[in-house]
Amino acid sequence: MTHTVMTFVARVKPDRSAGLAKLLDQIQTDPEKNALVPFRSLKTLHFASFVLHTEEGYGPYLVFENNFDGPLDAYLDDLYRQAANGLHQIYSCCQDYAVANAGDRQGMIDYLNGHVVRPAAYHIGNTGRSGERILQERGLRDALEAHADKLAPSRQSHSYSELFRNFQQAIVTNKDFSWVPDVGPRQSFGEKYLPWVKLVLVAVVLAPLILVTLPIWLPVLRFKESRDSVQSDAADAGNLRKLVEVEDRTPSVQNHMASITLVKPGWFRRLVLRTVLLFINLLARASATHGQLSGIPSIHFAHWALIDGGRRLLFLSNFDGSWENYLDDFIDKASHGLTSIWSNTVNFPRTSWLVLGGAQDGPRFKAVARDSQTVTNAWYSAYWDLTVQGIDNNSSLREDLPNAPDAGAAQAWLQRL
Repeated sequence: MTHTVMTFVARVKPDRSAGLAKLLDQIQTDPEKNALVPFRSLKTLHFASFVLHTEEGYGPYLVFENNFDGPLDAYLDDLYRQAANGLHQIYSCCQDYAVANAGDRQGMIDYLNGHVVRPAAYHIGNTGRSGERILQERGLRDALEAHADKLAPSRQSHSYSELFRNFQQAIVTNKDFSWVPDVGPRQSFGEKYLPWVKLVLVAVVLAPLILVTLPIWLPVLRFKESRDSVQSDAADAGNLRKLVEVEDRTPSVQNHMASITLVKPGWFRRLVLRTVLLFINLLARASATHGQLSGIPSIHFAHWALIDGGRRLLFLSNFDGSWENYLDDFIDKASHGLTSIWSNTVNFPRTSWLVLGGAQDGPRFKAVARDSQTVTNAWYSAYWDLTVQGIDNNSSLREDLPNAPDAGAAQAWLQRL
């Protein structure tokens, strides 16, 4: 299963920003079935968000995030069919939108294609699972738990293998679950090993260049690091209050984060940042395929993208749990990688040699992160009640159910229920 991670980024007419915010509020009132962009009708969509961001010197921007199954062209066709009128109202608020009416399919699709921003690096928590499969396997788990409830009152003793066969038979005889045995590998051979080939090839090609230039760029890096401005103030109270108001939306177990930071001026920092993101993306494609990114088990979809000609860094993340726990995971498990990216942005905590310090200064890092974060105006999750690890567990229940396990495997399967 191929996933696509991308955004549409457009400048907003300053005098239409307030009206656009009201349209996005309508979407947020009912993300699944609103009249403008009814996200639930987009069957291949995992997560989506609208962020209206205003920054001095850049003006208002609209960031429309989309994480979905399959290629962009097919998704755009579906998006147009389901939301043409709403998208026309939304993008009529943007500076360079010249489509006369929602019936101009080609004009609208050309406009969206012209504003696609692909990520420089991204992570997918549940590799190889389509949105449809994730929802099906949630239904399977619900059915298995319901069957377990029926068995609970019985005092009859069963071995693990007998209990497993009981569950197996309950599903096999249910026509609603005829799809259960039809499951292939989460990744094809090429999807699994080609990223490693790419990583090795890029490393082989770039290693000589890096080694030759290392004696030059390391002193330059340290010189710049020693003179970088560092934020010392607490996070802006007004922005923090707005963020907290929309986080931890009950009953969802997930949250969304949108951050836009200024890249430090000059070609040197931009080159370092692009190089870091290149290697992080290659590593994520090759090794972060089991629900974790650098040991962090809570990220569904996340990506970094350079916008405005590389002058700003956009970060979008859909994750489990609270913002505080999310940042603590980054600090505890991935501070070096985190620092290697954001140390190239303005006001980041003091860093040494690109990867040391920085995010390890927890309080200051969190203050900078909060100040770079912007409120998400509208956010949609196709499975808001599932964690990354829960999705993986549901997939394992389904994948092992058609098999004939020994007693040990049957026990392990039952314990996952």
